[in-house]
Amino acid sequence: MFRLTTLLTLLLAIGLVTAFAIPAPDKLSWSTEESAQTDPSVNGNSSERRTENTGFITSVNESLQSKVFAQRKMKSNNLRWIIRGIVSELYHNIFLRQFYSIRGINKQNSNEKERTSRQHPKNEIAIVTGATGGIGSCIAHELADKGYDVVVAARDAIRGRKLVEEIRERLAKTPVCRSNVSDDSTSLPIISFVEYHADDPRSALDVALFVEKLIQPGTNVDRRLTVLINNAGIMGRSKQLTMTVNLIGPALLTLALLPMMNGASRASNENSNDDSYCGQRATVINVGSSAHLRATHVIDEEISLGENESYIRALPSVDDKDLSTYAQSKLALMQFSTLLRQSLFKNSIPIQIYDAHPGLVWTPLLRNHIGCKATNFLHRTGLAKLIYKTPEEGAQAIVGALDFSLRPSPGGQQPQTYFVNGQPGGYATPESQDHLAAMELWRRVIASEISGVVNLPDEYALYLESSPLSKK
Repeated sequence: MFRLTTLLTLLLAIGLVTAFAIPAPDKLSWSTEESAQTDPSVNGNSSERRTENTGFITSVNESLQSKVFAQRKMKSNNLRWIIRGIVSELYHNIFLRQFYSIRGINKQNSNEKERTSRQHPKNEIAIVTGATGGIGSCIAHELADKGYDVVVAARDAIRGRKLVEEIRERLAKTPVCRSNVSDDSTSLPIISFVEYHADDPRSALDVALFVEKLIQPGTNVDRRLTVLINNAGIMGRSKQLTMTVNLIGPALLTLALLPMMNGASRASNENSNDDSYCGQRATVINVGSSAHLRATHVIDEEISLGENESYIRALPSVDDKDLSTYAQSKLALMQFSTLLRQSLFKNSIPIQIYDAHPGLVWTPLLRNHIGCKATNFLHRTGLAKLIYKTPEEGAQAIVGALDFSLRPSPGGQQPQTYFVNGQPGGYATPESQDHLAAMELWRRVIASEISGVVNLPDEYALYLESSPLSKK
C-alpha cells in the first residue's frame, strides 16, 4: 500500500511541478514565407527589390533558425532539469525520507535533538545574507549552534534585529555540548545585524566595514572571518533586478570580503600542524538551484548595449515570468564560483568556494511564485509536507558543506564542488564548469559592475588578466 501511494504521489508531484515551473517556449508567430507574402517589396517586379530582399529573407531566416535552435535547446534542458533536478529531488524528499521514517530514522528529528546543546564559541565570524526568512533564518540558527559569531545580513532591519534577539535568547537557554565544555561554558557567540541590500553595490562595502570593526584588530580577541553564505536571492521579479540580486550582489560581497577571509585562512594555516595549502580554510558558499540545469548560457547576444551601458542595465525591465533569467542567474553564479575557485587556487589563496543546492524547500519565495491556489492545494492535500523539505532541512543541507574540506585533485585543480542535499558530488552542468564562458561572464558582465566599487589587489586579478579573453 505504501509503495502504491508513494508512486501515485510521485506522479502527481511531477505533474504539479511541471505545470507550475516549466514554461512553454514562445511560439513563432510568423514564418519567412508569410513575411515574403505580406511584404510588398517581395512581390514587386523590380530586380533591385528582389536583390535587397534576398539579404533580408536570409537574415530573417538565420534569426528564426537561431530562435528555433534556442527553443529546442531549452526543451532539451527542461528535460535535463526534470530528470537530473526535479525527479532526483523528489526521489530524495519522498522515497528516502519515507524510508528513514518507516525504519525509525528521522534525520530532521535527530538534528532537532542536537539543538538541545550547542558548541562553544570559536571566535570565528560567519555571515549569512537574506537571513530574515525561509532558509536564511534557519542557517543563522545552525551557524550559531556551531559556535560561530553570526552576522545577520538582510534588508529588513526590523526582522533582522528580531532574529538576532531570538537567536540570543535561545542560545542563553541552550547548554554547551559536554565535549565542548571549557572553563567559561556560559559564554555566548556574538550575534549581530547589518543592513544589506544585494541590489545596491555600495552595500557590500558597508558589510565589509561592519565586519572589520567586529574583528577588532589589535585586541586580545583573535576573531576571524571564516564563513560567507550568499543566500539572498529573488525569483519572478524583473530580469534586470533578478540578475543584479542573484549574481552581482553575491559577487560584489565576496570580492569585498576576500582580503579578510584570506587573512583568516593564512593565520589558521600558520597555527596548524598541516604545512600544506589545504589546511583549514575560510569558506564561501554560494546557494545554488537545480534551475541552473535549464540554462544554456548567461549572456544573450541579441541584447544591444548603448554607449557606456552595462549588460545588466540593458536587460529588459519586464518580469521574469518563465524564470528563464532566474535559471541564467544561478548558472552565472556557478560560473563565477568556477572562475574564482581557479583564480584563488592558482594564486595559492587558501579560500574554499562551494556551490550548494538545498533541494526542494517549502519557502515563502516558492509560495509567492506558485500563487495562493497552488499553495492552498498543496497544504490541504498534505503534498507540501511530502514533496518539499522544511526550511530547517534546507538550512542543514547548506551548512553541511562546512563539514567538508576537499583537497585539489592529483592534477592540481580544485574540484568542481557542488553540494546537493548536504553532500558533495551533485550534478553540475558542463556550462557551469566552462572556464571560457566564466571568463566571458567576468569580462562582459561582472567587471563593469564592480568597477569603482571594489578594487581588487593585484594577486586576485593576476589570473583574470592572464586570460586571452581579457585582451579582446
